[in-house]
Amino acid sequence: MKLMLQMLLHALCLFVGFWLASEKTFEPSEKAAVATQQPKSKISIEVQAFQPPPKASSEAGLALLTYENWAEAILPISQMRLEELPAMLRGLLRNPFPEVRRRLLRCLFERWAALDLNGALIALRGLSSPLLKERALWAVLDLWTKSDTEAAWKWVNALEDDSVLQETGIEHLLSLAADKDPLASAAWADQIDDVFLREKALIQIAHSWMSNDANGALAALTNVEPKRLRDYLLSKVCHRDGVDHAAGLEIVSQLPTQAERSKLSEEWLSAYVNDHPQDAIQWLLDHSNRPELQKSADAVGGYLGATMKNFAQLQSYAQQLPSGPIRDAFAARAANEWASAGRSLAEAEQLLALCGPCLERDRARSTIESKRSPK
Repeated sequence: MKLMLQMLLHALCLFVGFWLASEKTFEPSEKAAVATQQPKSKISIEVQAFQPPPKASSEAGLALLTYENWAEAILPISQMRLEELPAMLRGLLRNPFPEVRRRLLRCLFERWAALDLNGALIALRGLSSPLLKERALWAVLDLWTKSDTEAAWKWVNALEDDSVLQETGIEHLLSLAADKDPLASAAWADQIDDVFLREKALIQIAHSWMSNDANGALAALTNVEPKRLRDYLLSKVCHRDGVDHAAGLEIVSQLPTQAERSKLSEEWLSAYVNDHPQDAIQWLLDHSNRPELQKSADAVGGYLGATMKNFAQLQSYAQQLPSGPIRDAFAARAANEWASAGRSLAEAEQLLALCGPCLERDRARSTIESKRSPK
């Protein structure tokens, strides 16, 4: 028994010794690991805290610019060497702010085009974003047209493999040139092969011209080419503020076909009576011997019948017109609008009595009867 107890005691001592030895063996290594990690972490944080941000003139700096400090890059970009620009473009494209990219892209491509025009054109075509590609193209065209507008036009017209970029290029070129020389712009636009683009370009020229100088566009109409531009201006410039309607109607009267004269006279007199009703009716009275003015008389009679309050004056205008289709159109439409406005049906009948048999008279009669019938 004593021997057995001694053996158990000896085994217990061995176990306790092994446990103590194990604790001493692993504890220092764990503490050492912790001790080595903590100082390293603190040093890394301190280094990061004192590390200056990248310059705005660097690739990394452009990628980090924000809405608050993007303008810091304008001057450095404007002074960069050609070989630095590709890296700047890469940095800018990594910037997360769309407005920063949009604004600085213009600065970058202005500099690029000034140093290497062909290189700038190749670079902008490599952009994946259509909006950024458009912005870059505008910057290049703004600079290019100062030295060689015709070359810029030829380059844009050759963009057959990128119709979206071609269209925005044409629109921008027209916006640059139309104000200065609309006729030259029209000559360039007329050379566009694509029918849709050519039409859109001519319309844009017309709108720009009419907005800036309506009477100047009107005065040039007899010499305007191409004919499509002339026709569009003739149909639209009459609605611009301050335009000389009498002069426009004189130009319309010289058109070669009665169909053109009839359609455009109606357009011009409709605009004229809306702006200057007394002048418009007087013009119609002075030219009432022209058969192509029948639709014009209808338009003027409709406006005056709806807006005039003095029936005697309205009736007098109808009586001054020579009997025939022009008076019929004027009086019937005036009677129709007079009745539609809720005025005296007896007075509308008096206007209608000035008409001979015609479709316009039948329509006015139908309106009067509908007003007379109880609902």
